[in-house]
Amino acid sequence: MVHRMATVAAAILLVLAGSGPDGVDGAPAAFRPFEPSDPLGALVAETDSTADVARTVQLFRATPAQFPIRGMLQPVRLAFAQPFALPELARHATAPVADAAPVAAHPYRAVAAWAARALGAAAPAGEGQGTLEVSDPQRAIFALDFLLNEPLLAVRRALSDAKVDPATPAAAKALLDGAGQSMDRQRKRPEALLAAMRAAAQIDRAALVAAVAHLDATLDVKGDWSAMPADELPEALKGAVTGTVLATQEVPELGWLVVGGTGANTYDMTRVAAVFDAGGDDTYEWRAMVAGGRLVVDRAGSDTYRALPGAGPGGPGGALCGVSVIDDAAGNDTYECGDAAIGAGMLGIGLVVDRAGDDRYRGNAWSVGAAMGGIGALVDLGGSDEYVTDTFSQACGGPSGAALLLDAAGNDRYRADGTAPSAYATPTVHESFSQGCGFGYRIGAPGGVGALVDLSGNDRYECGEFGQGIGYYLSMGILRDGGGNDLYYGNRYAQGTAAHQAFGALLDDGGDDIYWSMTAAGQGAAWDVSVAALVDAAGDDRYQADGLSQGAAAQQAIGLLLDAAGNDDYRAAGASQGSADGNQYHWETTRARSVGILIDRTGTDRWSVPGRGPGQRVRTGRAEETDGRTQWGFFLSR
Repeated sequence: MVHRMATVAAAILLVLAGSGPDGVDGAPAAFRPFEPSDPLGALVAETDSTADVARTVQLFRATPAQFPIRGMLQPVRLAFAQPFALPELARHATAPVADAAPVAAHPYRAVAAWAARALGAAAPAGEGQGTLEVSDPQRAIFALDFLLNEPLLAVRRALSDAKVDPATPAAAKALLDGAGQSMDRQRKRPEALLAAMRAAAQIDRAALVAAVAHLDATLDVKGDWSAMPADELPEALKGAVTGTVLATQEVPELGWLVVGGTGANTYDMTRVAAVFDAGGDDTYEWRAMVAGGRLVVDRAGSDTYRALPGAGPGGPGGALCGVSVIDDAAGNDTYECGDAAIGAGMLGIGLVVDRAGDDRYRGNAWSVGAAMGGIGALVDLGGSDEYVTDTFSQACGGPSGAALLLDAAGNDRYRADGTAPSAYATPTVHESFSQGCGFGYRIGAPGGVGALVDLSGNDRYECGEFGQGIGYYLSMGILRDGGGNDLYYGNRYAQGTAAHQAFGALLDDGGDDIYWSMTAAGQGAAWDVSVAALVDAAGDDRYQADGLSQGAAAQQAIGLLLDAAGNDDYRAAGASQGSADGNQYHWETTRARSVGILIDRTGTDRWSVPGRGPGQRVRTGRAEETDGRTQWGFFLSR
C-alpha cells in the first residue's frame, strides 16, 4: 500500500511538472530546450543540437531502471523523468514551507506537507487537532500524553513492519556508523548495515507523515502559572529534576511526564519522557543515548538544550528509532549536541520548533535537520540565528530520509565546515555534505531529500566540499533563499551541484548576492548523469569560481545557471559559463553528451571566459568532436 500511494503521488507531480512551456505550479519553466519559441529552444534548434540534447534526456529517463534497489524517493524519480525541470521541481518540493505566515501558524502541518512531497507519501488530511486548553498542570499532563503517545505508537508500528526492534536504537546506529564507508562501492557491507538500509527503504512513509501531522495542535495556555502550588517530586525522579515542579505522572507506554514552574529548572531527559515548562531559564540534558519518545514544550525563558560529552548519538530533538520533539516558544536559546540530534530523525521523527529569539545551534554529524529512514526538521520562526555543525548536517537527507532546516526570519549565519577531512585530501579543506544536501550510500542505499529554506534576511552560508544545494547518489539537495543580500562560500561541489546520478539546486529569490566557490564543480555544475541548477531571480550579483562552474557539466550531466535580473559579474576558469567537459564514463554505451547552460536575461554584465559577452546567443565548445570528449554548451545573454 505504501509504495502504491507513492506511485500515485509521483504521477500527480509529473503532471504538474509538465513537459511543455509551463513549469511546476503553472510558472514558466526556466529551461526549455525543446520549445522553439523560447530563446534557449531556438538556439538548440538553430545549432542542430536537438537530437543530442534529446539523447541526454533519454539517458536520464532510463537511469532509474539501472538501479532497482528499493528506496529511491519520488522527487528523484521525477527529476530523472524531467531533468530540465529541476528548478521547478525544487520549488514545488519546498512550496509547503515557503510562506512564513502559514508556517508560523501551523509549523507541524507545514513540515508534514513538506515531508509528504519529499517522501512521495500522501499529504496529511483534515484540519489538525484544533486547540487544546492548558489552564492547569493536569491539563498540561494530558496535552503531553496526547501529543506524544500516538506519534510514538505510529513509529513503533512502522519499525516493526520494517523488521526493526523499536525498543533499541541499534538499527539507527548502524546507519550512522555506516556513513563513513558509504562512498566506497567496493567495501564489504556489514550485515547490520544491510538490514538497516533495507529497513530505511521499507519503512511506512505515510505513517511518518501522519505522525508529524498529529502534532499540529494549538496550545491555549491560560492562568497565572507562577501562583500555582508546587508538587512533591516522586522518589523515582530524585536527581533527575531540579527546581519547582507543579505536577508529575508516569505513563506506562511513555515514562515520566513532568510539569515545571516558572523558575529555572534542570531536567535529565534520559529519565524524563516529556516536559511542559511554564517559564524560566531552563536546562535540558541528554546524558546517554535514548530510545523511545521525548517531548519538551517550553513556554518562556532563554533555555539550554544539550547532550553531555560521551552521551553517544541522539540528544535534544534527536530520534533513534523513536520520536523526539522540542517546541520552544520564546527566548534566546542554545542547542548543543554530538551526532544525530537537533531535528534529526534516524528511523524515526526528530523535530525542533523554535518560535522566537536569537538562537545558537551547535552539532556534529547528522544534526540540525538530518534524516535517514525518517523525518528530521528544525524550524526557527524568528530572530537572527547561528548554525555551526560538522558534516552531514543543516538539512541532510540520507537514505530514504526527509531533512529540513527552515529559518523564517533574521540575518542568519550557517557554517558547516568542521573537522571531516577533504574527500580529495586537500589540505585545510573539509568535507561538508550540508546546507541542503541529499546523500545516498553508494554501497547500496539511495539517498533522500534535504532542503534548507531561509525565507528572509541577509544571510551567510559557509561550507567545505559538497554543500549548498548538493545531490549525491540517487538523491536531491535544495537550498532555497527567499531574499536578502547573501554570501555563499564553499569549496569543491558547492552552490547548486550534483554528482553520481543525483540532483542539486540553489534558488535565490532576490538581493545583491555573492557566490564564491573554489577548486571545481560549483554554481550550477554537475557530474556523472546528474543535474545541477543555480537560479538567481534578482539583484546585482557576483559569481566567483574555478573550473567546471557556472552552468557546466561533465560525464553525461546537465549543469544550469540562470540569472534573471541585475548587473552581474561572472569570474571562472576552464570549462565554465555555459560549457561542458569530458564524457568518457558512459560514452561507449550511450553516445550521450553533457549539456552546460548559462542564461543571463537582463543587466549590464561582465564575463571572464573568452567568447562570452552581452547580447550573445552561442553554442560553446567543440561540438564537432566525436571521441567522447565533446565539449559544448549554450550561452545566452541579453
